[in-house]
Amino acid sequence: MKLSSVNTAGVSGNSNINNNKRNAQNDTQVNFKGGAVNGLINFWQFIDNGGRALQFTAEDMTGTNLPRSGKGLFNGRKRTGKFNWKSFWQEFTREFLTGPTMCVVPVLVLNTAIKLAGKTADTHIENIKNLSYLLEKAGKIDSLREEAVKDMLKQSIGNEAKQKDIDSIKEGIDNYTKAAKKKDKKNILSDLQKTFESIIKKNKDNYKNVNFLSAKYSIDKDTIGATNFKNYIEYIEAYIQDYTKQFGSNVTADNIKSFKNSWIGKRLFTIGGMIFITGMLMFQIPKIYTKVSGKVNPNASVIYDEAKKRNEGGK
Repeated sequence: MKLSSVNTAGVSGNSNINNNKRNAQNDTQVNFKGGAVNGLINFWQFIDNGGRALQFTAEDMTGTNLPRSGKGLFNGRKRTGKFNWKSFWQEFTREFLTGPTMCVVPVLVLNTAIKLAGKTADTHIENIKNLSYLLEKAGKIDSLREEAVKDMLKQSIGNEAKQKDIDSIKEGIDNYTKAAKKKDKKNILSDLQKTFESIIKKNKDNYKNVNFLSAKYSIDKDTIGATNFKNYIEYIEAYIQDYTKQFGSNVTADNIKSFKNSWIGKRLFTIGGMIFITGMLMFQIPKIYTKVSGKVNPNASVIYDEAKKRNEGGK
């Protein structure tokens, strides 16, 4: 059999042609990076950074507020040929008052409680009990951080934690406490979360049903609880800060009991206030949008007007 040499020049030529075609296609493709896309990215990043309140508001706007207001505006237009402005204002008023009231008012009540009483107003009742129990074990308010970290790692891992792991979490909490800016605190909490996850993975053989975002802790000597890790760190600091304001470094069984009962009461009062004030404002919304629409049902008025015309012999 006769062997022929491969025409590499042809292959190379085809390759160059293909490359030129690809380059030409790339040149003609629209580059979507820039103003519009960056604007959208920045907008949704802003929404995400704003927390649940802002996220809910954005969802509420695009999901119900704007669509329902628009639907009200066009209600009955096929029959009358006119925009239904009364229906628009009724839908607009109702939707733009209901969502923000349900979402924003509880947050405002909670923030007011925190300013008037202290940060422990935002601490779960279970964690007020849990941290009171750990303070009794620690004996000193300055030792509560280490006792809480030691307990958290023990319950989350399933056995006693190494001292170097306890120290690494405690050091992060100390940095979090010293940080003045919210952004710095947020970054430190994120780093602490990663450190916590790394410690759990390093010391636990079985990860089945393990939630690395959740911290476990002792509520009392027989009961174990769990909550979001970042929230728990904030609860620890709030407890220490508010206890120190009230009792200084004087840790006694009576002081711990008094602090626990007082803050459980304040927490219940805060929750009750959030529900009551939000409910009262929600009760007023129907009165407001009824008044705005002229004390009639503008969505049904088109049907009533058409029926009236027909009764009068009109078309």
